[in-house]
Amino acid sequence: MSENGMDLRNTRTPILSEGNAEEKREEIRRYFHATYSLDEQLYETLAAEKAFYLRPEPLRHPLVFYLGHTAVFYINKLLVAGITTERINPRFESMFAVGVDEMSWDDLNDAHYDWPTLAEVKAYRDRVRGVVDETIQSMPLAMPIDWDNPFWVILMGIEHQRIHLETSSVIIRRLPIEMVKQLPLWSICPESGEAPQNSLIPVAGGHVTLGKTKQHPLYGWDNEFGRQEHDVRLEVADRQAGLAVVEAADDSVFQAIAARARNA
Repeated sequence: MSENGMDLRNTRTPILSEGNAEEKREEIRRYFHATYSLDEQLYETLAAEKAFYLRPEPLRHPLVFYLGHTAVFYINKLLVAGITTERINPRFESMFAVGVDEMSWDDLNDAHYDWPTLAEVKAYRDRVRGVVDETIQSMPLAMPIDWDNPFWVILMGIEHQRIHLETSSVIIRRLPIEMVKQLPLWSICPESGEAPQNSLIPVAGGHVTLGKTKQHPLYGWDNEFGRQEHDVRLEVADRQAGLAVVEAADDSVFQAIAARARNA
């Protein structure tokens, strides 16, 4: 469950504003490999190759797309940034480039896709891993790392891959049960119990500041940067929130909100 000494289930986003350049390079390299391996381990839960070509979520591509997508993202972004000038597989880097956003231009017609074999996608992923590893080791690195730094592209690829860990896991959970298998890395949570007693508590309005600066020490997507300030004024009826996290077994908070809406 580890990759070069890094626990795959306990990784941390690198702090980009501090540290020695060569130590940070190695930290990012370990973070990349841990993320890449964790991504591949997720798909090991599929019990048969045909599971990669099913569409358990009708508004998304088959899972083989996402296995290829997180790899081609690195190459396409390295090309856009001018860090590399060579493609590995132009067909893959087009086919696996664009996902589905539930928009009118999305193409979900399987007849329009000639999906490659699982072995071909895995071989492509291996080549991408090698290219990114070599890029991390050889590309000049100056600290701190901000969004004008070439290493920002590497971090973008890593964090994009970690987003798909979550989204692909949701798609996998929609597969028929015989299409998935239990693995030690993805153990079932051993903790369970009764939902806590919940209630609504008053919440005051106030001044809210959103956004972060380009000097923030962690990677961020472009929509996180900038600054917005708002004075939030709440009507008395809206100044309430759940005291505890709402559990599926306890819908009392939902019932209270629904009753309040009916009486509004």
